[in-house]
Amino acid sequence: MNSEHSVDLSLIVPLFDEAENVEELVKACLSALRSLDGSFELILVDDGSTDETGALIREAARAESDVLALGLRRRFGKGSALAAGIAQSRGVIVATIDGDLQEDPAELPKLLEALAAGADLATGWRQDRKDPWHKRLQSSVFNGLIRLSTGRQIRDLNCGFKAMRRELAEELRLAGGRFRFVTLLANWWGYRSVEVPVTHRPRQRGVSSFGGNRFPGVFIDLIAVLCLIRYHSRPGHLFIQLGSACGIGGVTICGYIAYLRLAEGTIGFRYPLLALGVLLVAIGVQLIATGFLGEWLSYRRDGQDDGYRVRWGPSDEAVEGRAAADDESAGGAA
Repeated sequence: MNSEHSVDLSLIVPLFDEAENVEELVKACLSALRSLDGSFELILVDDGSTDETGALIREAARAESDVLALGLRRRFGKGSALAAGIAQSRGVIVATIDGDLQEDPAELPKLLEALAAGADLATGWRQDRKDPWHKRLQSSVFNGLIRLSTGRQIRDLNCGFKAMRRELAEELRLAGGRFRFVTLLANWWGYRSVEVPVTHRPRQRGVSSFGGNRFPGVFIDLIAVLCLIRYHSRPGHLFIQLGSACGIGGVTICGYIAYLRLAEGTIGFRYPLLALGVLLVAIGVQLIATGFLGEWLSYRRDGQDDGYRVRWGPSDEAVEGRAAADDESAGGAA
């Protein structure tokens, strides 16, 4: 946490070239935050904008004591902007929302109610999206792939409107494209996540910074995150499995060629098949060797992250036991 003094809620807004929306965005966010009980802060992060976004959010921070403005040196991406905001925040609860005003900050209480009901992460579900058809199609394909590859019925993984407990927020590594997979990572660590239906509005001003060219990168990020989730504590297993499959295929082909040579005295025109078999064996040996090396290094590395998260432990029981003893003592004294 940025300071020993905390607030109840931090709302983080990453911005890139959103000068036309800043004034209305700040008003809407402050109105929503002031309608809640408890202390708050609004953190606006300029991700290297080329327009007047940076100047406008600095002006807002000077005008409002509850507004904090951050500016990155260049455009590092939405994930890095969110990470910078979280690092600066002091909230017991951390919420995020995009700066395009397509989600309504006034619906923040819906997410907070989900946390109060026991969730660790509440993420918006844009049931009726108002984006162009090609963005809706991309999102549908992406969410379908997530459901297919993970078995989890996630309906809107990439909504930027979220609220989470600080414990989870501090664990996240959001740089690159990993900000899209907060729900997957939270579920993997054992945090409870829920999707909350929220209103979605058409973009009124400005231009979206996310176009169709991001889609190939999303697939790469998805593969990387799935590998992280499935092979985090055993990084060599993926290479060993792939190497075994290649090796078995190569040995089978080479065995078949050897049988033909012994039984018929010639392999005919099957030299390309022989070359494929030898290639698969060579690739298999290299992958298996890489896998064993990865396993060895994973056991050797210092500060190893074992991949689990503890919900409670002996110290909690000790505290509860002391509290119970104090209650009994107080009752006896009475």
